[in-house]
Amino acid sequence: MAVPTLFLAVMGWNQRWMTDDGLIFTRVVRQITAGNGPVYNVGERVETSTSTAWQWLLVAVHYPSPLSDAENAVYLGLLLAVLGFWAALSATCRLHRRLAPTRLLLPAGALVFVVVEPVWDFLTAGMEIGLILFWIGTSWALLVSVWCAWPGAVPARRLLGLSCYLGLGPLIRPDLGITAVAFLVAVALLGPASGWTRVGMAVTAGALPAAYEVFRMGYYGQLVPMPAVTKEAGDSQWGRGWDYVTDFNRPYQLWIPLLFLTAAAVLYARLGLPRRRTVLVLAVAPAAALAQALYLVKVGGDFMHARMWVPILLTLLLPMLLLPLRRAVLPLVAVVAVWAVVCAAVLRPGGSGTTKPPVPAANGQNQVWNERGVTTRATGERNPVTAGAHVAYNAQMHGLLVAARDDGRHVLMLDPRYGKVFGLPPDFALPLRPDLENPVALVIGKLGAGGAMTPLDGLLADVWGLSSTLGAHLEQTNFTAAGHQKLLAPVWNIALYVDPAAFPSVPPALADQEQLRAAHRVLGCGDVRELLESVSEPMSFDRFWKNLTGAYERTNIRIPADPVEAARKFCD
Repeated sequence: MAVPTLFLAVMGWNQRWMTDDGLIFTRVVRQITAGNGPVYNVGERVETSTSTAWQWLLVAVHYPSPLSDAENAVYLGLLLAVLGFWAALSATCRLHRRLAPTRLLLPAGALVFVVVEPVWDFLTAGMEIGLILFWIGTSWALLVSVWCAWPGAVPARRLLGLSCYLGLGPLIRPDLGITAVAFLVAVALLGPASGWTRVGMAVTAGALPAAYEVFRMGYYGQLVPMPAVTKEAGDSQWGRGWDYVTDFNRPYQLWIPLLFLTAAAVLYARLGLPRRRTVLVLAVAPAAALAQALYLVKVGGDFMHARMWVPILLTLLLPMLLLPLRRAVLPLVAVVAVWAVVCAAVLRPGGSGTTKPPVPAANGQNQVWNERGVTTRATGERNPVTAGAHVAYNAQMHGLLVAARDDGRHVLMLDPRYGKVFGLPPDFALPLRPDLENPVALVIGKLGAGGAMTPLDGLLADVWGLSSTLGAHLEQTNFTAAGHQKLLAPVWNIALYVDPAAFPSVPPALADQEQLRAAHRVLGCGDVRELLESVSEPMSFDRFWKNLTGAYERTNIRIPADPVEAARKFCD
């Protein structure tokens, strides 16, 4: 147990870094600790965080920690991931010690998990993966503890507490609700528990997620976090999802260890002929992992190589992290060990290592790239763990922002790399609406880096819709990378934030005047106007109630990307 855990910790430390998406969390943390609430921009209530629990955990760590919020996210993620892996190993050890007390245990599944490089990468990265791995490992440990308590009854109070903990899954990441439900059902069946206790378990598990959902609907006016709207998490994109499967398998040939591990586990189970309760506890984690994988494939995967597979891989391997030594099983585990050595030594991530994603395939194949390679090349640092590393490679934009704010210019600026697409000079700017109190606004595609360099009272106008209410509710325009499916044209951000008196001076390459007038008109029409008011009106009981009762309809609003077409839909 100690060797794979130590190896995982060392490799996670060696690969420590902060991704751009991790900086999205830290800007919200800074807003909360500054007293502005859980928002990305002052004056706009938008939920940019998919992990509510990770966001608030970083807030809690912010106060006693001497480190920056970015460093807190990196190092806390690593600590939680390693502790979660140790908890999972310990639980699997306890399980097999009960089943085969005299057998030596081999770290079969543990070898598979700790040698895959993306696992090392995403132990940190500043995102919620470390917390997810901790929750998975500790939830597995709690489930095994209930199994070990048989034939005695598990106290109802303990079952209710365990249910409350499992109910945290959807708050850590919404799709973890699949694993949470699977584990909760297993606990209820293993208990044993009375009918009323099982009802109490369901209520206890759902209490915190339900309470937060009421807050989300009333405060943000949406049923789901904004990225879920942006990424159309309810749609089915099976082909793109399958691309994400093959992208993960291809560099490491994961089918080899998984096939031999499965064969070893089945052979071991046939030799042992376990009881029905044991079959349940052995099967629930792989079943939950397969259901989680099915959902991931359905929604089209992700743009970061292997990011979403790391928690699923651990869940799949939970009962096989350790396997008792038997003569019939040993050759199968030996093959896994040989693969593990080769994987750790030479097999490396697929995807692009450049600062730009690969050119999309002619068949429309999903773009997936090695995000750590992108970040380390862009920052020039092997371990970019601070926000400063990301700001440094955007030094030109940062300097222009600081100068504009210090001069009191009250302007909207474009990231020079974005403006270059339209033939604009780096210092191009347009005056903001007089009624906006934000001193400066920035249009940028790198939301995390933009948030790190923009003052907390400044506006981030995101081009991918992750922090933009309008952008998130667009109809899809882009089909090359998961999560980057709605590209907000400049005309919309200009209509939203720029002084209408300056519209005639907008370069035609940036926004056509007819489309600009149409976009400005749409903002004041019907459902779109109410959508924008739901996030910009001062919070009050009346506003909270309107947001709460209208959240379903509001979440389902979709706006044509063409302003003229949008005007026909909402204004005519």
